Amino acid sequence: MGVAAVLLLFFSVLFFLSRKKEEEIGVAPTKATGENGQNIPLESFDPYADEEIDPVLYYGGKGYKLKKNAESFLFIGIDSFGEPTKSESYINNDQADVLMLVVVDHDLKQYGIVQINRDTMAELTLIGATGDNLGTGVAQIAFSHTYGTGLNDSCEYTVQAVSKLLLDSTIDHYVSLPMDSIAIINRSVGGVTVTIPYDMTSKDPAFVEGAEVTLDDAQAELFVRSRKGLDEPTNISRMDRQLTYLSAWKVLATQRMNADAGYAINLIGDLSNYMVTDMDLGKLSDLASYLSEYESLGIIKLDGDSRKGDEYMEFYVYDTSIKEAVLSLYYNEE
Repeated sequence: MGVAAVLLLFFSVLFFLSRKKEEEIGVAPTKATGENGQNIPLESFDPYADEEIDPVLYYGGKGYKLKKNAESFLFIGIDSFGEPTKSESYINNDQADVLMLVVVDHDLKQYGIVQINRDTMAELTLIGATGDNLGTGVAQIAFSHTYGTGLNDSCEYTVQAVSKLLLDSTIDHYVSLPMDSIAIINRSVGGVTVTIPYDMTSKDPAFVEGAEVTLDDAQAELFVRSRKGLDEPTNISRMDRQLTYLSAWKVLATQRMNADAGYAINLIGDLSNYMVTDMDLGKLSDLASYLSEYESLGIIKLDGDSRKGDEYMEFYVYDTSIKEAVLSLYYNEE
């Protein structure tokens, strides 16, 4: 695996910087589907399909056809520390704090990424403590990972939730990383320098608005995961800080890799014990090659409204934003 390919792989994977738990986490709250202004569509587009095999979907006066040679990868950032271990019950204490879906178009040699807010209200698969399937309910999409043993099955429940959110779009593969990755990533480049976007001195005295700070490992975690106690209580500003951090990290990592051919391999080794994935090394290598060789279409952010729920912040995605994201990633305009 070439160093450039590895860098691009981890530029995607490492978006899954998670936050430290800021409150006691219990069983995921659930609501009956459709209550409280639920604005996440689960219906498909209305198709006008003259052909059974290759239907055309019409939206906004334009026709679209499903990409025939696309492949999708869900990256999940988990709010836990340490190497992944199996929970004793089928309800664990971990949440999917960061969700990034990469969709690769092998025909056009392009890929796009959608960033999903962990507070997004979505339909989840509910599992009892003994593993019984209890049906579905609506809650923050972060809680999708709380069901299951915390390993592959929990990742698969998160895949199901994201797929349903995106109108039953196919998700082929997944990989998750815990919060330990933050320190590993930061340490690998000797600390990342960022500009503090607003007053965060309640988290660290050095986090003065406008200050340039080279983050040590502990500060890196604070910068990418803090939310409670700041003027902006939603997850949106934290998502922006995560992207800011990773953009700055990418520059430093590129420099390291150009100077040291073993940098990427050492980083992959440091992170490998923390991953849960359905991909083997060969498939990860393939993905790295795609991201190295294909054109990036950038990052799509789903638009919506944040509201204070009974217990947690809730983010309601606009129907149009979901449809446009799905069309952009999974369909080609006719």
